Amino acid sequence: SEATTPQAAEEIERDLQRTFPSHRTFRTAVGRSKLRNVLRAYACYCPRIKYCQGMNFIAALLLAVFVDEDRAFWALVCAIDSLGAEGYYTEGMVLLRSDMRVLTKLLAQKCPKVYRVFQHEGIEMEAICSEWYVTWFSKCLPMPTILRVWDTLFFEGFKIFFRVAIAVFKRNEAEILRVPTFEAIMLTAKNWPARMFDHNELLKVSFREIPRLRRRDLLQARDDAFLAVERDDEVRRRQIRLRQEKAEATRSPERPAALVVESPVPAPVVVAPLRL
Repeated sequence: SEATTPQAAEEIERDLQRTFPSHRTFRTAVGRSKLRNVLRAYACYCPRIKYCQGMNFIAALLLAVFVDEDRAFWALVCAIDSLGAEGYYTEGMVLLRSDMRVLTKLLAQKCPKVYRVFQHEGIEMEAICSEWYVTWFSKCLPMPTILRVWDTLFFEGFKIFFRVAIAVFKRNEAEILRVPTFEAIMLTAKNWPARMFDHNELLKVSFREIPRLRRRDLLQARDDAFLAVERDDEVRRRQIRLRQEKAEATRSPERPAALVVESPVPAPVVVAPLRL
């Protein structure tokens, strides 16, 4: 923990009280101390990530399952590595934003009515689903359902993120279409996964009603989205630089043009001869 940066340590400390506050383990100072140790250890282990909000719920669930801090820490390390999820937590969250684009395209294919409502109302996928992905659904699904989803996640890999997300939309499609307004959707969106108590039904929809979700197709879609996000970021950075340069030019007073003063040609000096 000595190598944990002050910023990471402060963020971890701030999130401890917010992590499963009703769970018996994390209601106690001892439980929160264990969670602190796991998160600080990971911040030291992976300086590229250090700590990102959302990881606290993943680490807490692993700690609730394994109890032992060391086992929970190494489970966190192996899980992030095996799922290739590091890009969800690095600066810019490029992989997360790429996956939101992929999910938007999948929603258009697998749940087109909901997709059309979102398009009409100007609802961005990031506003609803970012938290699902960065916490691996651990914050939004009921606990028994989370464990079943994680079983499939660690067996099938990252594509379960997409299967379960689409299944949540499908299971709530009737409600979304009944009141298809921006305000109603944003108000009720957090309730959609929280109602998924029947984990068997959720997984049935995830697999039976969403066939042909091949890994290589997702990887290709990810790569395309990743490149698009990086291009957009470069354009945005260029625009910011131009605005900054324009603002600096506006703030700086214009220097007056240098005056060119021609020196007059000196008149010849006549020196009278000295008389001795």
